[in-house]
Amino acid sequence: MTQQSGSGPYVNLRLVAVAIVSFLAGIQLRNAFQSVTITNASTTDGFWAPADVGASDMFRESTRDVANEFYVTGTSQEKQQPVELTISKKKPSRFSTSNYSSDFKPLPWTLPKPTPLRDLTSEEFMTNYKGAKRKHKIALSWEEDEKYEDANVSLPLPIIALNFPKSATLTMKAFFECGGLTAMHTSTQSGRIGICMMENQFNDKPPLDGCNTHKPRHDEDDAVYPIDFISDIGLQGPPCYYASLHDGGLENIAKHYPDATIMLVIRNATSWARSMAKWGGILKRWKTSCRFDGSFQPDAYWRNMYKNAPENNKREEYWVNFYHAHTQKVREFAMEHLSLTYFEVELENENTGKILQQYTKISHECLLDCHPGPKWIRVNNATSQCHPIGQGPVRTANSKQKFEPNEEGSDDDEDEDEDEDEDEDEDEDEDEDEDEDEDEDEDEDKDKDKDKDEDEDEDEDEDEDETDSEGTENGGGDDE
Repeated sequence: MTQQSGSGPYVNLRLVAVAIVSFLAGIQLRNAFQSVTITNASTTDGFWAPADVGASDMFRESTRDVANEFYVTGTSQEKQQPVELTISKKKPSRFSTSNYSSDFKPLPWTLPKPTPLRDLTSEEFMTNYKGAKRKHKIALSWEEDEKYEDANVSLPLPIIALNFPKSATLTMKAFFECGGLTAMHTSTQSGRIGICMMENQFNDKPPLDGCNTHKPRHDEDDAVYPIDFISDIGLQGPPCYYASLHDGGLENIAKHYPDATIMLVIRNATSWARSMAKWGGILKRWKTSCRFDGSFQPDAYWRNMYKNAPENNKREEYWVNFYHAHTQKVREFAMEHLSLTYFEVELENENTGKILQQYTKISHECLLDCHPGPKWIRVNNATSQCHPIGQGPVRTANSKQKFEPNEEGSDDDEDEDEDEDEDEDEDEDEDEDEDEDEDEDEDEDKDKDKDKDEDEDEDEDEDEDETDSEGTENGGGDDE
């Protein structure tokens, strides 16, 4: 019989080759669908929080300083060679709110009941404070000319501003920066200052451990500088943390920085409360995330005050008392810890710049009127967030639109407020901060960027109303 074309040993060899290829392909396909576990090969940088503050099971462990290398293990549990994975989204900063879940439990806080100390003007209290320091033979730093002759400021470092939001936090940052200090507002290149201070308190570490240096973007020497001044150090939550409100915060400062400086800018409490009511959803978060309405307090004093405050003005009476109590607490702490240097100024005082110069030796001309948010610059036809007092930009028609305050707010208000808070550092320090800092802010705000413009509208309206009535003429802007 004649052999058909294409048959014979050649066909058999091809069949064997096809079989081998199919067998190998089958193995690869099986491995592709095999159940695998991806385990991070780098260390996690989790922070411990004690159970009694309700933070331990709320913390999201975040891998930081990761080289994007992972070990892949299969059913055999045998460790294979590291496989590099491409991750498009930048990792969050070390001190990021994204490391915490939304159900972070409120931390305990304490404010004192009224005493005559809260009713003193800043000038009156500082007279008493200076007298107490002299009585204990403790030098006043601003009187030690020889000691601080070569320094940029006549104050011990670091300087920690305990001002509430809407109390010239950005204005003070600009003031000390103008004086030659490395000054930070809201965030450093390691993330949020408030997160850093909170986690360090949990771990009994110095408040600024891990967030106390800054590397200027355009520094040709590639130098890293210690941070001299911080402001806007609170967190509206979650998590919510204010060193001057939450238990142990001030004590942790005194324990680790016994020779540092704490300062406070005081403004009219009623004006402050109205300013806060217009600032996105911050009062809503102070109630829900921070429980500053007293609902979390074992003592019914603040809870009853909140319930009894008239609702027709957004419980303004309560927040005015809350503000005064905070001033009283900081003053009491300063008098009890005289090794620290303390000073305070009033925002509306027409001599605020000269008083600041007396305490700091920084020129009064460094006191500017500052506003947060890039949209404020655009809408107000300005070239900068800060300008000399009384020399503000010409406002456009859009900037005069009114915004009705709403304490209860909405979910959008809450998101907008957090978005604005966490974006401020990127905007305010854009001429000096590293890209790393900006990336961190963008990462934290990934779900909220779409609401940014609306929140800045609120900030812009609020700032203009307040500064028209008191800020620009008397001593500084009504900033965040």
